[in-house]
Amino acid sequence: MATSSEQAFVNAINAAELARQNAKSSAFTTYGFVKANYAAYVTALIAADVAYINAITAAATANGISPSAAGLSGPVPHGSWAKLNNG
Repeated sequence: MATSSEQAFVNAINAAELARQNAKSSAFTTYGFVKANYAAYVTALIAADVAYINAITAAATANGISPSAAGLSGPVPHGSWAKLNNG
């Protein structure tokens, strides 16, 4: 059973992930496979990841938990979307 601090941290992770997925979905909709929108799309994806990391770090600190408990040991690695530019 989780302590109240651990549960608050889990809830914060869920909220941060939801916000990140919503931001990425919105960015994708705006991108729409239009080459002129690509740079803004990549910037939005990176901003979503940074916001996620900041939210997790803040929640961990507020609850006395290491951010590594959420699997954060550094920046969120970029997935296959970063390869779109390589053709």
